[in-house]
Amino acid sequence: MNKQLYLLYHAYEINGREEIKMLGIYTSPEYAEQAKIRYSRKEGFRDFPLHCFYTAAYYPDQDLQWTEGFFTEPESVLEDFRKLSAQLSEFLQIPDDWENPDYFELLQEISWKIAVSDNLADIAEYIQRLSSGYRQKSKAEYLQFAYQILNL
Repeated sequence: MNKQLYLLYHAYEINGREEIKMLGIYTSPEYAEQAKIRYSRKEGFRDFPLHCFYTAAYYPDQDLQWTEGFFTEPESVLEDFRKLSAQLSEFLQIPDDWENPDYFELLQEISWKIAVSDNLADIAEYIQRLSSGYRQKSKAEYLQFAYQILNL
């Protein structure tokens, strides 16, 4: 039988979104605990309580997830994403360029926010905060844009 391995990760929720950072794989719970202490003293990690660190035990060479397969998003979801992208690039007056990692990340973040909230003011504020590096608009313009994309 294969020896168990221990995955150390850091997880917390911020603004309704779960953040997970994989930190390492160790051959014993003791090594994982030592790593947890090392990480807990580092920048960023020290701002969170120790209960944000988790250790999970795994046996190598075993299937863990997706054992039944997976399915991709329907074409309609991709089409909605394309419409959002076109609207976003027009609103911020920037190129609709999915190959630009900053633009694509912004697009994904806004898409996620729309999926988890239908609060117009909340979505508008989120978009305004995320797009702070681009041409700024008035609060009313962000509200109008949020209304527009909610009704795509």
